Amino acid sequence: MQTRSISLLLSLTVILLTAAHLDAKQQVVVLVGSKAPALEKFAASELQQQFQRLFDADVDVTSKLPRDHRTLVLIGSPTTNPAIKKLVGKRWPKLSEQGIVLRSFSHRKRHALVVGGGSPVATLWAVYELGHQFGIRYLTRDDFYPETPMEMKLGEFDQTMEPRLRTRAWRTVNDFAMGPESWGLADQKQLLGQLAKMKFNRIMISLWPWQPFVHYEFRGVKKQTAMLWFGDRFRVDGETPGKKVFSGAQYFENPDLAGKTSYEEMTTAGIQLVSGIVQEAQRLGMTVGIAFFPFNFPREFSNALPGSKPIHQLKQLTIGPGKQGPNDPLLKELVTTKIRAYIETYPTVDAIYLTLPEFPEWDEHVDAAWQQLNQEADLGGLTLDNLVKTAKNRNVIASGDRGVRALRGNIVPLAFFQSLFSDSKLLQRPDGDNVELNFTAIDTALYPVLDRILPEGTGMMSFIDYTARRSVENRELISKVPSDKVKSSLIFTLADDNVGVVQQSVTASIHELVQDLHKHGWDGFSTRYWMLAELDPTLHYLSRASFDVEVTPRSAHDDLFVTITGNSSTSDRLWRAFEYMETATDMIDKQGLGFSFPVEGMLMKHYHPQAAPAWWKEIKELYTESMIEFFRATSNTHQRGEWLLNYFANRSVYVTQYIASVEALRAAAIAKEAGDLDTAVEQLETAIESMYNAIDTLSNVVYDQSDRGLIAVLANFAYQPLLEEYEKTLDELDAQ
Repeated sequence: MQTRSISLLLSLTVILLTAAHLDAKQQVVVLVGSKAPALEKFAASELQQQFQRLFDADVDVTSKLPRDHRTLVLIGSPTTNPAIKKLVGKRWPKLSEQGIVLRSFSHRKRHALVVGGGSPVATLWAVYELGHQFGIRYLTRDDFYPETPMEMKLGEFDQTMEPRLRTRAWRTVNDFAMGPESWGLADQKQLLGQLAKMKFNRIMISLWPWQPFVHYEFRGVKKQTAMLWFGDRFRVDGETPGKKVFSGAQYFENPDLAGKTSYEEMTTAGIQLVSGIVQEAQRLGMTVGIAFFPFNFPREFSNALPGSKPIHQLKQLTIGPGKQGPNDPLLKELVTTKIRAYIETYPTVDAIYLTLPEFPEWDEHVDAAWQQLNQEADLGGLTLDNLVKTAKNRNVIASGDRGVRALRGNIVPLAFFQSLFSDSKLLQRPDGDNVELNFTAIDTALYPVLDRILPEGTGMMSFIDYTARRSVENRELISKVPSDKVKSSLIFTLADDNVGVVQQSVTASIHELVQDLHKHGWDGFSTRYWMLAELDPTLHYLSRASFDVEVTPRSAHDDLFVTITGNSSTSDRLWRAFEYMETATDMIDKQGLGFSFPVEGMLMKHYHPQAAPAWWKEIKELYTESMIEFFRATSNTHQRGEWLLNYFANRSVYVTQYIASVEALRAAAIAKEAGDLDTAVEQLETAIESMYNAIDTLSNVVYDQSDRGLIAVLANFAYQPLLEEYEKTLDELDAQ
């Protein structure tokens, strides 16, 4: 009897404690307009989820003003939410369509909050900004929340935010197996959701002529080329190092195109993938641009364009104009067909970016084209000879003879476009609206006259040079653009394929470029990268600095990592780790651009009998120091941040092993040249072991499809060629 009484008493106690806990939960009403746009209703649901996790609160979303005394949060603007108009009224600030407002007010003697913006997407950004101020940190892979629920304090907000850079574009699809060309729609959607939280507002889908993302026909010729990764295929079975990450697959594939073999299958799946990216980005309030090469066509179109010639690029997969001049009617018809194919395949796209060739060769008609441009625009006495001199003597990669070719190769296309876009219907979407027109990769020598040589109302997106560091070295060119007349965006290279597959960091250089863009009135930027890898600190900086002039690389770094790790000393270590990494990135950029460019021969190109350059040892030491700081930071962080720091640390291990493999390979070549096959074999064994360890280390911290793509590239383009050379050298030794 006594036992039953005790049991009953304990049960009552549990019930009372549970009830007390429920009563203690903070009660919140999120009020959104009954006729609010879908994006604002989504913003309300996002805020609901954040508050539930941040405060362990009971949160209801409704469109009716409550009569009780629960905490009130209003979502939207006076035009979309009548309650904001009623309760805030004239206190609503003047905002642009990208402006954000977080404003406290009193309602029924309790603190209340308005979370809104000058447009529905700005309201969504306001929700994410509020989450940031409550301690949430948004990374490309996940969100980091405070470890324990906190007390809700809504009484001290009085903020408005306007962007310094109005176009904040993220580039995707692109090329190479370790880039987003390998991502399926699920991967793309996950990242798009994170980018929205960082206030990116445009997705720029960069496509190549041989990819399976569009179909068109011209004068009886049908596009029949549909491939990824420049046609490379990557075996990942058998004795492939790191093969555990491929779940038994024979080849590495984009999951949405896996098993597709015919042109029709590939193209149907490819269009579905890109259409899904467009739809999801626009659902999140982003605009979408599609970038493509208007003058590059798969080789099957050579018969439809007599006099065409191969385009100089990796594997020469395309052809382009040759004998055709800037007014050639056949070329105009073909280019028009291609432009219309993209617009009709993706009928809701907001913009197109016409990319001029990276290695321009269409310059046979440059003198006539320059005369044509001069007739149609007053170039103020600027001569082609003066432009050529500028292009030849500048300090960017495209200088000297290459600079002259780059400039001359721009002149003919620009004359071509002047007349092509006199047809106003060329850019018309199926719904009757026109897409926005932009040109990409315009030569820097032409910057001062962009407003006169581009078709009226078009924009420009370009990079000054391949890498962020090189762009900073030539930053004076930013001031040459008439940005008050031409909507201009700069390409921010966050990680360069020419630097290669090693760890990269460029936040310091990006900061300098952000300051210059703001100073000279540029509209914004677009990213350039292949792997997400170590981009988180740079992206966090961009997300904050795009709205706040006071943000610096160090303040953004601490804002991210003190929150994630829980202490400033760990953030200090991570700052040093990324400093070492950025120094190494800059050194490779200066000394050995192309060091680990991810193509066939990426490793074996170092197999020749010359003394190893001193900078190899220097970058190995820098990456080693970075690795040490990452591991030390990993041991002194909140549990929630361990996986991220461990990822960074192990990627540093991978890089040191990769460099060790390169060093041993060079030593093997020197020994073989000297006739010392025993030493050559030993060094090749060391190179193989180091590369195997590098790949195996990566396989232990794989997070996304780009990580798997990197392993596939290294296994096929680095490890396998090493084995083949080892076996060949071993046979030579046995034959002695």
